[in-house]
Amino acid sequence: MKSTFFSKLVNNPFQDPVLYIRFRREKESVMFDCGDVYGLSVREIQKISDIFITHMHVDHFIGFDNVLRCLLNRETPLNIYGPRGIIDAVSHKLMGYTWNLIKEYPLKIEVSEVHKDVILRSSFYATEGFYKIDGPVTAFNKVVMAGSGLIIEADIFDHGIEVLGFSLREETQININKALLLERGLTPGPWLNNLKSAIRGDEKEAHFTIDGRTYHIDELRDITMITRGQKIAYITDISPSDENIRNAIALAMNADTLYIEAFFLADDLERAHKRNHLTTAHTGYIARCANVKTIEIIHVSPKYINIFDKISAEVNEAFSGAVT
Repeated sequence: MKSTFFSKLVNNPFQDPVLYIRFRREKESVMFDCGDVYGLSVREIQKISDIFITHMHVDHFIGFDNVLRCLLNRETPLNIYGPRGIIDAVSHKLMGYTWNLIKEYPLKIEVSEVHKDVILRSSFYATEGFYKIDGPVTAFNKVVMAGSGLIIEADIFDHGIEVLGFSLREETQININKALLLERGLTPGPWLNNLKSAIRGDEKEAHFTIDGRTYHIDELRDITMITRGQKIAYITDISPSDENIRNAIALAMNADTLYIEAFFLADDLERAHKRNHLTTAHTGYIARCANVKTIEIIHVSPKYINIFDKISAEVNEAFSGAVT
């Protein structure tokens, strides 16, 4: 399976959880959470089109200021998705600064706030001094963003407050059989992307003109190879309740990679309940029940900084052990 995107954790498991995703052949990237982002270059930050915030605790949101500073002169809007309160949080961040010199700046920030059944939307434009502009309210049914062959879903979890977990998946991967393309004497060109879009259902086009000859889409399907798209899930800062665990399994189901917290060791179960975090045992159990391929451990309590091997061993033991 040839992925169309590449993921990297910006920080180590004891630091702020931030997941950066770069798309192959695209100039845009997305990011999950926005804590300490100093591990990203200015160039990487300037490619971010969408940020998905789990919640607004300082270790998940403090990097907003740095991102904002890097994007002020950018024409492309920045889209932010988050839980209940994200619109006010962005507004308060922006109103903490004086903007009398930015009327000519092009930046637009579009914020989507996820509630149980609806998504609230607000806009903040540099040309308007970043004052809040209320937008439409739309229905929410798991999907927060879709397009270009990608679907990003969210679910609401309990952490003493509402937090979001996310999954990102490719609808399908459509690749071109280059050998067959050449064998049939077809000249590569922009029509190949149009063909992929049509097969995916994004476009209604059924005919394609190549080197002066018109082909129906059914005559060209054999030069494409369709495979299951990659899926990742990102889950952190959730209490170890039965409901949270069930929903985490559903969100991460069949993910190629699950990025998930393992904040406490299994023996610290009582503390995990008090602090609303998962233990290593919960982490491995969720990954196993969700049939994920690999686990990437994020967000571990600093109290274990010298025994990360034990954290990893307990997660892997629960991941590979019998499900009860």
